[in-house]
Amino acid sequence: MTYAHAVLGSSLLLATIPLTHATEISTASAFVEPDAAQSSRLLNIPEPMVYDLVRPLGVRQGEMEINALGDYNPYNGDLSWAPELEYGLADDWAIEVELPFENASHERYKLAIQHTLGIDDAQGAAYGWQAFVDVNKHTRAVSADATAIHVQQWADQWSSLSMLGVRVHDMNRSAQVDYLLNNTVFYDVSSRLTLGLELNQEISRGGTWRYRLTPQLHYDASQYYTVQIGTAWSTLDHPEKTQRLWSIRLIKVF
Repeated sequence: MTYAHAVLGSSLLLATIPLTHATEISTASAFVEPDAAQSSRLLNIPEPMVYDLVRPLGVRQGEMEINALGDYNPYNGDLSWAPELEYGLADDWAIEVELPFENASHERYKLAIQHTLGIDDAQGAAYGWQAFVDVNKHTRAVSADATAIHVQQWADQWSSLSMLGVRVHDMNRSAQVDYLLNNTVFYDVSSRLTLGLELNQEISRGGTWRYRLTPQLHYDASQYYTVQIGTAWSTLDHPEKTQRLWSIRLIKVF
């Protein structure tokens, strides 16, 4: 077979590929995974759905994200939801404003700050911390969280995020302290789809243990929009009774 014949044969073969299939290949190759639901941009490690980060570790100045998390309790019909605005104040620094609601009633104000301490690309790890203040709109009670953050890439598709910290309830009054331990494991099915299992734990100084376990799914609808859905078993609000919740978070980056 001559070179000309080989080229002609290849051209004819390519011509038989359906146009729709070629479009799918082009679209897939053009898709860039967004940082809307990542804990680290450089490592492409996801972030938890429930106790999320302000912005990915390694944030750059001027980046902005809006999102809202909703928890629906099917037993009493209550809906807890909170719109959030997240902004890269400077390189490696991010701030967040959050307005939690209960059904149609605005209940609290939250302000958060996050700092990236380092990203080790060779080890697949990143570190940082975040803290936020939560003010009850009606009682004026103030609480605060502070957590250390560690994210780790274990394999091509497996990663995790861990947080260790404290929460001070009613810090302007009785100042009760809880210890926080959050762990989430992720499995990347594809560049668009991620599965996760998030465990949030609170331990009071008196020994009371509360938890929320949330299996979740993350889907990148485009380079700017991400949706997360999950279901949860939780005793965080009622230690004596396990609640079942349905959750969704909608995210847009700019």
